[in-house]
Amino acid sequence: MNIKPVPVALVGETLKSFAPLYELNQIACELPLSVLSDVKQRIGDWLASGGKETDPYIKQQVAYAQKVYQALKGGEKG
Repeated sequence: MNIKPVPVALVGETLKSFAPLYELNQIACELPLSVLSDVKQRIGDWLASGGKETDPYIKQQVAYAQKVYQALKGGEKG
């Protein structure tokens, strides 16, 4: 069996594509269940309809969850 190494650039691009979902996972336990359920449902529906993890819609949903998280923590840090 001849296994070729994966180019580092390709690995980096793959990780970037999952970054929004990784970010959501990092704050999921701090979100109200209603918010997390809604965002999860919207993302799941999007992916089921043929969308990709890299689509702006996914990033929009994660951004919403992050804003809720920041509001619960006392506002945005800046």
